[in-house]
Amino acid sequence: MQVVFQKSQVAGVINAPASKSFAQRVFACALLTKGVSVIERYTPCDDSERALEALTKMGAIVERQNERVVISVDRLTESEKTLNFGASATSMRIFTGVACVTPGIKVITGDPQLLKRPIKPLIQALKQLGAKIECENDHPPLTIYSSELHGGVVSLDVSISSQFSSALMICTTKAKGETLIQHTNIPSSKGYILITQEVLKLFGGKVYLDKDLKNISVIPSELKPVNYALEGDYSSAAYLLAAGAISGEVEVRNLNAKSLQPDRFIIEALRAMGCRVYIGGESVRVSQTTLEGYEFDVDECPDLAPILSVLGAYAKGRTKLTGITRLRYKESDRVSSIKQMLESIGVHVNVKDESIEILGGEVRGGVVHSNNDHRIALAAAVASCASKNPIQVIAFECYTKSYPQFLEHFSKLGAKFSIKG
Repeated sequence: MQVVFQKSQVAGVINAPASKSFAQRVFACALLTKGVSVIERYTPCDDSERALEALTKMGAIVERQNERVVISVDRLTESEKTLNFGASATSMRIFTGVACVTPGIKVITGDPQLLKRPIKPLIQALKQLGAKIECENDHPPLTIYSSELHGGVVSLDVSISSQFSSALMICTTKAKGETLIQHTNIPSSKGYILITQEVLKLFGGKVYLDKDLKNISVIPSELKPVNYALEGDYSSAAYLLAAGAISGEVEVRNLNAKSLQPDRFIIEALRAMGCRVYIGGESVRVSQTTLEGYEFDVDECPDLAPILSVLGAYAKGRTKLTGITRLRYKESDRVSSIKQMLESIGVHVNVKDESIEILGGEVRGGVVHSNNDHRIALAAAVASCASKNPIQVIAFECYTKSYPQFLEHFSKLGAKFSIKG
């Protein structure tokens, strides 16, 4: 799928889609209850849908009523089953833990791209706790047998992803004894660990974190069904807000002003670049302004790096992104993908070991390959808003991984584009 985006003035109001970070964690916890959970304000994306498919295969009954998902759990199936998580690393990692504490044998797999994503630290930690997992070279596919996790002290390397912690936090609520997760290094993207704790507390889980998140204590507990409304997704909203900053005025609703989502940082970033940002209730509004270059550490919010690089392309002076190490382990080598995207549309960029420097100015337009990375595809689309010439994005179909409503929402704001094949 190729999409050609034209220079466009954007304006309007959009309701943010549901946060997939919250959705995937809520779905996993609902599976570990007995009873009926009702989840409101759900909007589908590929990653969240893979999680729901896993619930169904494992024996939960999933019913949909518009933006409501009803999850009923009584007795989970004991037959062997294959759980295919597509391109969703979050779901794959979280359900690797869940698979250990639910009945039957599960084979965890996904798209070729997903099978290359790191998971070794999580496998090692689960095995320390008594899990039985078979795989080759510490990569999926994984064959996981139902196990009784004994709890105790477990060491975990979180230098690559905090998702390993989230997976352990959820599954060890079913361990025989208390589990103390000791991080061997300072975790990145701490906000996602806090989200996991918040979701577990919602279900009645007992999880305690120390101040710097070096140690996490999980007390075995019976998770109980919930009625819960998902908050909007700041990761998706960031593209629309950036479009408003570049070329118009955009308001995004259904955003929790006190959200734990790391990508809420987009508000601080826009303000740092001189943008006018207005927050009222559950809405955020951004108006076009002259942007100023700035330096951002993206270690806590790596998913914002592509759209921040686009904002840097339109800013006066230099914009610098630091804390980029983990970008190399995303859906693509996102450092290389950002460089390729910006150079393809005529922007000067310099990549060093620990930083990306962007010299703002004119965005010429051109042809961008998404490298099958949804964040690159969406950022390139927004870059078209004030580009001198159109921007053609090749392999744009990957955008449904996180934001399948994007083209509809972008069009509603007035963006002009055409789809080719």
